[in-house]
Amino acid sequence: MAPCTTVGRPAPLSHRLVRALLIAPESALIAALLIINLFAPSIWIGAGMTLLILIFLTRFAALHLASLAIRRARWNAADALATVAYVLHPRSPDALALRGIVALTRDDASSAVALLRRALNLAPDRAAFALALSSALLEQGEVSAAERAARRALELEPANAAGHLCLAQALDAAGASPETIEQHLREGLAHHPAPDAEASLRCALAQHLAREGRLAEAALALSAARAMLPRCSMAHRTAVGRHIAEIEAIVRPQREDHAA
Repeated sequence: MAPCTTVGRPAPLSHRLVRALLIAPESALIAALLIINLFAPSIWIGAGMTLLILIFLTRFAALHLASLAIRRARWNAADALATVAYVLHPRSPDALALRGIVALTRDDASSAVALLRRALNLAPDRAAFALALSSALLEQGEVSAAERAARRALELEPANAAGHLCLAQALDAAGASPETIEQHLREGLAHHPAPDAEASLRCALAQHLAREGRLAEAALALSAARAMLPRCSMAHRTAVGRHIAEIEAIVRPQREDHAA
């Protein structure tokens, strides 16, 4: 998963070193072996370095392929690949987060929360992890904690459109005013989100407007969400497409009753 921009002054050097070691814990050992090999060349040191490099490349490939598998809704493959990355590096925040996302798709919210919390504790500047945690907490019914996680993501990355969506969903569950919920949904759209986030935001906005009886506006939002589907990832296309159909089933009869 891609790292997110932090707000405020740059992270101290010590924090950047810790982050680098979390990404590639083998790097320090490889550097040490290189130095030793300069003074005492050995075939075993060379073999050790080769093995460490192969472990790093295997883990990197597993993380990359797991991310692709998630985007394509291949959950079993994503789980297997994320597990490989986790076994090779149990403190990898990316491996933990990917396993958490897969757990969430399998309706195992408690495992998802535990994994995503560990990932966020290891990499507290990753807005994407905070957003995933917010979704898992909301699924588990921990509304206040979900709201805090969404706000944390927006503190890290104020222009994150998905952050406004997560916050709107948490506020909705907490019973916030319709105006506040709509404000966050429209703020998210104002940040020119990526297709997945835009489709979800427009779908959520349509559902919100339909609940408020603003059926014409809801229909327009649904139409815009449907237009985004071809540009969405496979996993998102399936989930949002199903949500659109559910909202349409509610909106269409109400509009017909109003027309009559």
